[in-house]
Amino acid sequence: MKRFRTGHSGSNWTRRGAIAGGMGLAACSNPSLAEPATGDHPLWPRQGAPVLRGAVIAQRRRRIAVDGATFGGGGPALPAYARADFSALADAGANLVVMSFPELWTVGPPWKRDLQMADVLGRQLDDARAAGLYVVLALRSGPGRSDFIFHREAAGSWFPQSLLVDSIWRERDAQAAWGEMCVDAARLLNGRPEIAGLNIMVEPEPNVGGLNRQGGRLEAWSPEDYLAQVSDVSDWRRIAGESARRVRTASADLPILISPPAFGRTDFLQVMGAAPVNGVVWCVHDYEPRDFTHHLRGAAGIMPFSESGGNTFVRRIDGVRADAPVFLGEFGASRWADGVDDYYSARIAACEARGMAWAAFRWPTHDAGYEAADDMFNLLLSARSGDPAAMDVLRTAWSQNRRRPSGARLRGRS
Repeated sequence: MKRFRTGHSGSNWTRRGAIAGGMGLAACSNPSLAEPATGDHPLWPRQGAPVLRGAVIAQRRRRIAVDGATFGGGGPALPAYARADFSALADAGANLVVMSFPELWTVGPPWKRDLQMADVLGRQLDDARAAGLYVVLALRSGPGRSDFIFHREAAGSWFPQSLLVDSIWRERDAQAAWGEMCVDAARLLNGRPEIAGLNIMVEPEPNVGGLNRQGGRLEAWSPEDYLAQVSDVSDWRRIAGESARRVRTASADLPILISPPAFGRTDFLQVMGAAPVNGVVWCVHDYEPRDFTHHLRGAAGIMPFSESGGNTFVRRIDGVRADAPVFLGEFGASRWADGVDDYYSARIAACEARGMAWAAFRWPTHDAGYEAADDMFNLLLSARSGDPAAMDVLRTAWSQNRRRPSGARLRGRS
């Protein structure tokens, strides 16, 4: 049985030139130029090899009391990315950067666009385009959701508990404001040739902040429990559908990326049902086995990579039955684990064989001070002298990229 149904009726994708991709499934061969299947977006074909292969950057809104004024580059978003950082990614062969971007709108009311962050976004988009990179803008935080939910276990240590805001899963006003932020982002992206899509929320996670049908904490850690227990106010299916419909009204052809709940886990995609609008790309994040992908420096022993048994990435992704393209929007492994090159090789081969675009976590900055403090997933670093780095695998895989946005190597702002 095919994982992706190709007859998505009523598609309103626009066709803007030829795409890279053959008509059969290709494992690791270079794609030939071909027209997409009817209804496909040129960057997100559902047949043939993937067009987009790249990396993720993740940022946080600076808080002076927590971060000081200069750590991570001194700008309103940290770490700060310069044009040279995007050029280095493109020079390595990638043609996509996923910008996991913080607080385009304010976390607390009155909810509105953060002008400083919008300016950072504009400059980063220009720089990515100049380097020859497509961009997926992924909204990380905003109304009712702070960046610190990604560091929840550290609340009360290097940042105060008060900065951990996750009220979006209980407040419909915050949900409506999040939808407005998505619409605002879509309008900012309109007409930019480097844009490959808008992810309306990075790793939605109602389990901790959301409610079950009895008014208690949701904590539904299996797809079956989620469907049985989630309350309407906390149901990401409804929130995502409402936001996606508003975005589609504002932009007829922008690819809309939607992740499942439980931090975008692959197995939770089954709870999302049918795509709420045309032009959806399902975006999953996969960090399994977690003991390997998040192996700590100095932890007892060296966790070796093993892709065996019943819970493998291939089994997880082949268990997905989706009505739209599926994108592995984040995957990565601690550089302190053993067999990192094997891990990347296995994930990429699985994606290539299934025609899935992919992005590895995390492309670093030029800022040595910041990178020394946040080095677990730095793609340019190896754990020990002589070990093969992730980059040995990634450069080979990225060499298959054939498509770049128009307007690369620009001078100045566009």
